[in-house]
Amino acid sequence: MEFLRAIGPVFNFLLLALALIFFTRKQIRKLFQERRDRIADALGRAADAQDQARHTAEDIAEAKQAADAEAHAQLAETKAQAEANTAAADAETAREAEAVRRGVAQTEAQLRSDMEDRVSDAAIGRITAATAGVLAQDAFAPARAALVDEFVANIGAHLTTQPSDALTLAETGTLTVEVEAAEPLPAAALDALTDTLTRAYGHVTCMTTVRPELIGGVCLRIGDTHYDGTLRHALDLLEQDAANSALHTTDENPDLAACIRDRLADTHVAIDVFQTGIVTSLSDGICRVRGMADVMAGELLAFDGTLRGMVMDLGREDIGVVLLGPYGHLQEGDRVRRTGQIMSVPVGDEMIGRVVDALGRPIDGHGPIRTTERRAIESPAPGVIARKGVSVPLQTGIKAIDALVPIGRGQRELIIGDRQTGKTAIAIDAILNQKDTGVLCIYVAIGQKESTVAGVVQKLRDHGAMAYTTVVCAHASESAPMLYIAPYAGAAIGEHFMYHGRDVLIVYDDLSKQAVAYREISLLLQRPPGREAYPGDVFYLHSRLLERAARLSEAAGGGSMTALPIIETQAGDISAYIPTNVISITDGQIFLETDLFHAGVRPAINVGLSVSRVGGAAQLGAMKQVAGRLRMDLAQYRELASFAQFGSDLDKATRDTLARGSRMTELLKQPQYAPMDAADQVAVLFAAGEGYTDSIAVEDVPHYADALLARIHRTYPELHALVHSGKKLPPEALERLRTLADETLKNL
Repeated sequence: MEFLRAIGPVFNFLLLALALIFFTRKQIRKLFQERRDRIADALGRAADAQDQARHTAEDIAEAKQAADAEAHAQLAETKAQAEANTAAADAETAREAEAVRRGVAQTEAQLRSDMEDRVSDAAIGRITAATAGVLAQDAFAPARAALVDEFVANIGAHLTTQPSDALTLAETGTLTVEVEAAEPLPAAALDALTDTLTRAYGHVTCMTTVRPELIGGVCLRIGDTHYDGTLRHALDLLEQDAANSALHTTDENPDLAACIRDRLADTHVAIDVFQTGIVTSLSDGICRVRGMADVMAGELLAFDGTLRGMVMDLGREDIGVVLLGPYGHLQEGDRVRRTGQIMSVPVGDEMIGRVVDALGRPIDGHGPIRTTERRAIESPAPGVIARKGVSVPLQTGIKAIDALVPIGRGQRELIIGDRQTGKTAIAIDAILNQKDTGVLCIYVAIGQKESTVAGVVQKLRDHGAMAYTTVVCAHASESAPMLYIAPYAGAAIGEHFMYHGRDVLIVYDDLSKQAVAYREISLLLQRPPGREAYPGDVFYLHSRLLERAARLSEAAGGGSMTALPIIETQAGDISAYIPTNVISITDGQIFLETDLFHAGVRPAINVGLSVSRVGGAAQLGAMKQVAGRLRMDLAQYRELASFAQFGSDLDKATRDTLARGSRMTELLKQPQYAPMDAADQVAVLFAAGEGYTDSIAVEDVPHYADALLARIHRTYPELHALVHSGKKLPPEALERLRTLADETLKNL
């Protein structure tokens, strides 16, 4: 019983367990199956993950390999670029070093030249001073006495009666003669001198003065006229020659002392006859001088030192003189001497490649200009008989000018526009385009900053244009007289070449500043109304300058001088006084519009107001052939464009005109310092005129032009000779251009 009681619970548990198993077997089997499925699914996902991981690893390996290859390639490219940059930097450094070397060499040459000049002048000054001291010693007393006797014996042949002296004799019946000598004159010499003067003038009164600084000899003063035979005057002339570089050492004569010794040995103390005057007033670069009744208008006067002046106003009591240089040392009461020479500048081939001031003196630091030829700054313009018609073009290299407003050799074409509209840029490009053409160029800078002129000179030098160019500079800080005479000085330099059968291009930049400078001079001189007073004489001021530009006949020399005067307008007002005057003088004008300039049209030429009165006579035949309708098309475009902006419904003809005009405007744009050959101009203008640019976007027009020119240079080099022959293009040449233009359009 105990056993049954003991096993009963176990049996009951087993029954309960069996019952539970029986009733829950399906759920348990399902649970196990689900577990197996989950395990299998987990194993599958793990396998997939493993496969993905393997593929990812392979991708990473491939990516790493590709990255390594790209890195190596980029490293190689970077290394090559670095090497190229290094080479470019080395080349740039070499160029900069060469530029620095040239600058140092120029500076060294300038310093050496200045030092030589200063040493020469100082040496001459010391030698002349020492000579004066030696000649004043007692040992030379007999020589000084002989000099006095020589003067007394020869003075009769030099005596003249000036108008002022004759007037004095007529009014008073006697003439006062001032006798100056270094030592008291012997009685016999004084009596002989008085007898000579009495025979020449009648009754005279001699006033004797002893001046030891004269060293030796005698000086007579009769009114304004001096008869100087003193040693002091001879030594002063020697020092003046030294200031003019006449006695400086050269390669042929390197010994300065020997040069001076030879000059002193050859010097004969002759009687020098000249007139002097007295400075009565001085202000603002203008002085009034009393005396010198016989002085000429435009004559050069000598003041103390190297200062010179030019006579501009002849009054009844005195004369008005403009001072050409620093005048701080000049004072009222100083004497001024006549030179008998009309204002002139040095000329000749030695002036080519130099930068000079309005007096022709070099300011570029390249040493003195060794030329003996001079030419008056003002001379009569060639007459009608001496001129020849303008028929030879002067190419500027600017498409808009050569096609629309052609310039011929011997023409006067005005460049006019407001400030900062590209006037100087056109002139400089025209100068650059004369390379290898045989045309000499002169650039006259009037009233500009020194830095601006230096920049222009540097650009000319960088492009090799200084080899055939002369720059005349009267910068803004100089006096009004220098600005006034600068254009005339440039014209004189150009005339020398013109009358020797050469072609010259001269640029006046700008004449409005010359007119302002002349107004200042006129007001200071208080010139009376009329042609010789501002503003009535501005026309005469510019006409006598610009009329000197001409193309000469073969009998007169066969050369030409083409003038490009520049005038600055105020707010585009070409009807103002100065622009109107110059327009009436010139053979046409190139008007630069401010709005076009600011709109990016360079050069900003207003087609409607720009004209060349020479016209097609100054154009190449091929250019005349392709540019016939260009002016009309552009003029119509500008007119329609101003109205089309207010309208929305335009007809087809108007749209076509606007489309053609916008592309022609884009085609005529041209960067600075990039003049274009005439053959290239003809090619691109022909393509545009034939409509090959109508189907492309406006911004693509320059690319099309560049591609067309590249194709022509490669496949049709004969076009250059055909265009420059001056004749029209034959039909086969036109057909060839059409083919090339079409091929370029298809490949664009």
